[in-house]
Amino acid sequence: MDVDKKIRFSPGLAISLFIILIPSLAWMIGFDFADKDLIEIIGHIVKRTAAFAGMAMFAWSLILSGRFKFLDTWFRGLDKVYVAHRFFGTAALALLLFHPLGYTILHIADNGAGNLLQHFLGFSDLAVALGRVSLYGLILIGLWSIFFKVRHETFIAVHRWLGVLFVIGAVHAFSSGPESVLANNQFMWWYMFILSLTATLTFIHYSLLADFLHPYYKYKVSNVHVLPGGVIDIELEPKYRIPSFKPGQFFYVAFDAMDAEEYHPYSVASSNDSSKMRFLVKQLGDYTNKLADLKPGTKARLKGPYGGFTFNDKKHGKQLWIAGGIGVTPFLSKAHSLRFSKLAPEVKMFHCARADEEAIDKDILDIIEQGHRAFDYTCLPENEFGIISLKDIAEQIGELDDYAIYICGPPGMLKAYESQAQELGLDNQLYFEEFSF
Repeated sequence: MDVDKKIRFSPGLAISLFIILIPSLAWMIGFDFADKDLIEIIGHIVKRTAAFAGMAMFAWSLILSGRFKFLDTWFRGLDKVYVAHRFFGTAALALLLFHPLGYTILHIADNGAGNLLQHFLGFSDLAVALGRVSLYGLILIGLWSIFFKVRHETFIAVHRWLGVLFVIGAVHAFSSGPESVLANNQFMWWYMFILSLTATLTFIHYSLLADFLHPYYKYKVSNVHVLPGGVIDIELEPKYRIPSFKPGQFFYVAFDAMDAEEYHPYSVASSNDSSKMRFLVKQLGDYTNKLADLKPGTKARLKGPYGGFTFNDKKHGKQLWIAGGIGVTPFLSKAHSLRFSKLAPEVKMFHCARADEEAIDKDILDIIEQGHRAFDYTCLPENEFGIISLKDIAEQIGELDDYAIYICGPPGMLKAYESQAQELGLDNQLYFEEFSF
């Protein structure tokens, strides 16, 4: 779903690093290094820094999975939150693998290289047993993720066990005996307890009891048809409550008729003043192919809205929209809202599709253009005009310095435009989601 899995600097990233850095260093306060030789010091630094930094990263990764609205703001979009979630989750596993390495260094320093098998496999007490279960469980899931390709639903179901392994690992940390850092450093005890408790409650709330504790909106399918280019057009009508959202945002949607009740994220294509919801979904695999078979009346559950791709730039007087393929979806929602706004900024929209017949809602966008003098719409089929660059656009509409540039399309397209924006010094004006819904 994310474009390149590259974590980007933001206030959220800075806060994340600060939260993780504190326990990475605070364990040294009051720790007695004086009576230890160099090998022992190295062993303790590796063992404890890996443990507390890894545990903090693991906890923070679980918290990032909670879809909290303040995280959306901190990271400038929920898509960036999930990139950070994946990054810190992976980094936590890598760090935690160094924890037993530190133990091994200390074991060899005290007992020599003998009996290493017992050192790694022994279960001398409950705390040690819990630590082994948590660590080896993480390793198995990590290896499984790398070497086995499975359905998305299976991947999500198995990864829910990560929260269980975190809880086991946290119990291990807090029950490690009177000589442990947490038993002798009150600040560390409280810091790690609050962080671990928050992560555990987030896991329970959003993974184990998601529908029970996190209310959803009830809808039903009113219409489904397949558009040229393998795009499924799904229209839903509400049963009771209607959510409020901003054009450009997305919802997590689950359909009762599907084999799995897993929620999938889809951008809204309809206006935010309509009671109905419209989603456009590209047929990319087993799950999305089955969406074409949804029948009118099928129950749907919506959670949201989420996302920071909301066209709310205040720094620039004009907006440039570049849509590629299914990436036209958030622009459709915003274009509909222009009809009811006299204060909308000047907008230039370039709609890139493989062919004219695959340009979704081209006729509707033409009509909106005719009715709104600030909206200028251009459709550019690739089989006729090729792929337009930012330099080409600048030649047509003038310098881009006064434009907020919004782009949504396939991952390769986003990468290309991001590179072009950097070359032209426009990267601070660029907005795009790292999802391809």
